Amino acid sequence: MLEKRKILVVEDEKELAKLITFHITTAGYDVLCANNGIEAMEICETENPALVVLDIMLPRLDGWQVCRRLRQDPRARNIPIIILSALSEVKDKLKGFDLGADDYVTKPFSPRELVVRIKRVLSRFENKPLALNTTVKIGSLEIDRADFTVKRNNEEVALTEKERGILRLLMDNTAKVFGHSEILDTVWGQDNIVEYGNVDVHIRHLREKIEKNPEAPQLIKTVKGKGYKFEL
Repeated sequence: MLEKRKILVVEDEKELAKLITFHITTAGYDVLCANNGIEAMEICETENPALVVLDIMLPRLDGWQVCRRLRQDPRARNIPIIILSALSEVKDKLKGFDLGADDYVTKPFSPRELVVRIKRVLSRFENKPLALNTTVKIGSLEIDRADFTVKRNNEEVALTEKERGILRLLMDNTAKVFGHSEILDTVWGQDNIVEYGNVDVHIRHLREKIEKNPEAPQLIKTVKGKGYKFEL
């Protein structure tokens, strides 16, 4: 019998945490709960959950900090994160995606929709194609195509999951031009709440991390009116 996947719910409102737990458990998952950011980090370290549902307004360590620390931790950076927050402005969503969240759900929300989003995010991660086990070297830059980690001068460059997803898509299809909608469909999983401009934000940040001169990019090229492509 297959072991049930563990979902970590980080929520300090007890009744809401119970509601979320009920629906996720009914969907066939095991649920771990944390009511503050420190506890969430400890559970991620010891239990290695399959996915984290993360509130932002948390005691001790807020959700922004938890998201940032998970993405900086080599042991936890690949755990999918769905932010569940009452912060609903575009700037909040962009901040969440910039920190490495894989989805963003605003309160009030439908518990059944949350379960659908959990299944969608897990499916994206489980169905990722295997990458070529080779390292691409471009000057002082190294890109490992096994997991798309990046090093510059032998020091790892921290990428968010969305940045890594974009890099994987472009490098696996070198010279092919991808428009905003294609990037959204592949990296975000056809999530309709994500604005097109968010792709440009992630491309800009990715260029800042891998390009020698982000203002005159040589790797991730813009094709006017069409989208982006990767050139070696």
